[in-house]
Amino acid sequence: MTPPWRWFAWGLCACAASVLPGTRAQVMAPSQASAIAPRAWPWLGVTTDDPNVDTAAQIEALSALPRRPALRVVLDEGTPPSSYVDSVRRLAAVADVMALPVDSSWMKDIDAKRAGERAHRYLRALGDAATIWEVGNEVNGNWVGRDPVPKIEAMFDVARAHGKKTALTFFHENPATPGHDMLPWIDTHIPPGHRLRAGLDYVLVSYYEDENGGHRLTQREIDAIFTGLARRFPAAKVAFGEFGWGREIPRDAATRAELIGRFHSYTTLEPAFVGGGFYWHFRQTMSPKSKPDHALLVKALSPRAPPFTAPSAPASPAGASPR
Repeated sequence: MTPPWRWFAWGLCACAASVLPGTRAQVMAPSQASAIAPRAWPWLGVTTDDPNVDTAAQIEALSALPRRPALRVVLDEGTPPSSYVDSVRRLAAVADVMALPVDSSWMKDIDAKRAGERAHRYLRALGDAATIWEVGNEVNGNWVGRDPVPKIEAMFDVARAHGKKTALTFFHENPATPGHDMLPWIDTHIPPGHRLRAGLDYVLVSYYEDENGGHRLTQREIDAIFTGLARRFPAAKVAFGEFGWGREIPRDAATRAELIGRFHSYTTLEPAFVGGGFYWHFRQTMSPKSKPDHALLVKALSPRAPPFTAPSAPASPAGASPR
């Protein structure tokens, strides 16, 4: 999740796109890139921005899927841990929960001590209901404050002390804001030898087309992103960690279907890539299962799904994006 003003700040800071160094995409022939066949993602998840709202409908939508998904749960800054226990435990019965204790928009407002304490409180409250902990979200963003790494480390250490798997999410933009380009940022702030390099279980990428001038990721970019991450975090699986709309959710069902279907068809030659997704608007457009976008999630989770084709569908109001 990002603050609604981020796209404006990016527009002021945009610079020429940089080349991602040391990636497979630089040596891959165009014929190789275009020959990659879509495959069913082995790991696929969605995001709920509030597990306490219409919990029964969210459970219905998740339990109707052809295989068990992952569910990224955003834990709001103003909500005490005890308020989440019942809903998260119920959701954990139908999905593998990945908990996010400190969203990117709150990172600047806390220090490392508070980040660790917050993670500890939520871990104690939720117990076994959440199996993966996202110890940082869009951490290379220019809105998260100075030096977020000690905060990431504090949450990572707490999660590992509790025997939990950990995930860390970066964001990709095109063109990159100077000083915040994802792979160079990692090399500067999480250098070789850092314990995060060998300790993370999942390294994720957030990407919102509408916050990047409508730019669609090319196969070359996808390979560069995920090969670059896999080389830097050799023990981790790499995947998409967020997508959707940072501004307004389109009311037209076919427009939503095109983006959802296309993201879930992305693939790469990188062996560590496992898919992910974590569409931000699950609660708004896929829950309950009668919502039109739920069928797209069913299709994405079907192991032998046919190639994606955006359907012709009537408009379906979805409301404003919560991001």
